[in-house]
Amino acid sequence: MSDEQPPPETGDQPMTIAEICAEHGVSRQTLHTIRANPDSGFPPAVIEPGSTRQKYPRKAVAEYFAKHPLRPGRRTDLEAGD
Repeated sequence: MSDEQPPPETGDQPMTIAEICAEHGVSRQTLHTIRANPDSGFPPAVIEPGSTRQKYPRKAVAEYFAKHPLRPGRRTDLEAGD
């Protein structure tokens, strides 16, 4: 048994929705909203043979988030009530 680590994820290796959320700091809900909008330009899913899980090409996802940086919304819970 060896203590070798698996190689880092690179290139066009497909990534799951959970991996995209963790790597790019988005919630599943935000990612769903992006994916559901056909005008967003988010890369299409690929289905690997023998699987029903949608995955997305790592490189294409990274390019999408580089072109579309996330902008946090304004916090309204700290505003004074009327």
